[in-house]
Amino acid sequence: MQLYDIHTHRTDSENAIINRNLTPSNTRPCSVGIHPWEIADNSMELLHKLKEVAESKNVVAIGECGFDFIKGTATKKIQQEIFAAHIALSEELNKPLIIHSVKAETELLGTARQYKHKQAWIVHGFRGKPQQAANLLKAGMYLSYGEHFNHESLRNTPPGRLFIESDESNLYITEIYNKISKVLGISCDLLAQQIAANIRSCNIKL
Repeated sequence: MQLYDIHTHRTDSENAIINRNLTPSNTRPCSVGIHPWEIADNSMELLHKLKEVAESKNVVAIGECGFDFIKGTATKKIQQEIFAAHIALSEELNKPLIIHSVKAETELLGTARQYKHKQAWIVHGFRGKPQQAANLLKAGMYLSYGEHFNHESLRNTPPGRLFIESDESNLYITEIYNKISKVLGISCDLLAQQIAANIRSCNIKL
């Protein structure tokens, strides 16, 4: 049974997309992107770097990227511009987008309406309430759940729109799968099969 981890910062994770910022792994599937916290005056230079590394064969997703209106220091306008560049790259390379969104549901939903994206948009580390989940799902996004989550939001997420991650958790992905499967009332095996199917449907090469 393979337990896929859609987003992690742990280099010891198996069957995982390891977040690598702008330094892709030469041997492991990874994602590359500019985190909203790291947007700075040289962001245009960083975007050029991103375009160079995103085509690497081990890069299977773009991100994490998006909006953070709590810890992010860049203006809303700059965050929107940088996110738009990630969207364009995701579409150009046919690779899904891993999204970081904090206190930014309105902006994220507005951006989704503006860009008719074909690639999967995966909101990582989702902890929002059921109405927030419903809004994002209605906009066509996928939700990825980690160690901490709203139980009702998880139960209301269609199986085909669900991913699981370890992010920066101290728990191993096996423990997170077990935790989520108990809340959903299904076996860990069945949950793993569904996540594997979602990986395939999003054309993620793991």
